[in-house]
Amino acid sequence: MAVLLNPGTSRKSPETWLTAFQAELPDMEFRLWPDAGDPESIEFVVAMHHSPQDLHRYPNLRAVLAMGAGIEQYTGPGMPDVPVVRLADPVMHDEMAGYVVHWVVHFQKRMDLHLESQRTAAWHPVQYTPADRYRIAILGFGEIGRRIGRALTDLGFPVSAWSRSGSSQEWVTAYAGEQQLQSCLSSAAAVVNVLPSTAATHRIMNAARFNQCRRGALFINLGRGSTVDESALLDALNTGRIGAAVLDVTDPEPMEPSNPLWTHPRARITPHVAGYTLVAPATRVIAANIRRILAGDMPFPLVEPARSY
Repeated sequence: MAVLLNPGTSRKSPETWLTAFQAELPDMEFRLWPDAGDPESIEFVVAMHHSPQDLHRYPNLRAVLAMGAGIEQYTGPGMPDVPVVRLADPVMHDEMAGYVVHWVVHFQKRMDLHLESQRTAAWHPVQYTPADRYRIAILGFGEIGRRIGRALTDLGFPVSAWSRSGSSQEWVTAYAGEQQLQSCLSSAAAVVNVLPSTAATHRIMNAARFNQCRRGALFINLGRGSTVDESALLDALNTGRIGAAVLDVTDPEPMEPSNPLWTHPRARITPHVAGYTLVAPATRVIAANIRRILAGDMPFPLVEPARSY
């Protein structure tokens, strides 16, 4: 029995990951990709990205465990019929919530204008909308969306949540399905997109949807770049329909140097840093799921093939 470990281009070395997993699961054998050894001995693949075609080399494969929040690489054609387990890391969720809080407060309190005043040595206090009248719409209300929503409500912001099936959380205003997306967008001062990349979400934020947003709304994307039509976003920024945009994810990544969003005065671009996969907490979560499988229990959360997430 062995685990094939493929951290890919993780910010930590493969050896760092290997050491952490060996400490969590000392009775298991680990192999570092591409040195898989005997293919028949591989029962688990733990990877940031891994070729679906290569996964078919392992006849005794029991599960694939993702090392990052994104799992679109494991939902396309050619995947073997084995469970794929998403990484639900609460530490990463905390980081992503902090990222959103930073930018929401930055624009809600008009810090962009205060920074401009500082450059000219001007003392100009600016009026801003109080938190309790600055509604946030969160698109995608899974583990990450809920953590972001809770952080914002704790600071006094009213939160709306839009998802495929709605939310039963009493502390949010819930919207469900495509027919309710317009109402969710039009009511919000800021829209936070944490949607995954699926066929249903591809370019879901397009020209029509941006036109449904409140004029001057803040748009934050830390879900997936493929969910946003960037040319439509650029037009919305130019017309003022969207007052400011914060993009931690783009399509492609990185954007071409010639992309005008890089230098747009109302755009803020960060290089996919809203939430890192940190070695210690991620290793604990993944190891716990491997132990569940070995004990005959179900790991969680499982990718649902019909939803591609």
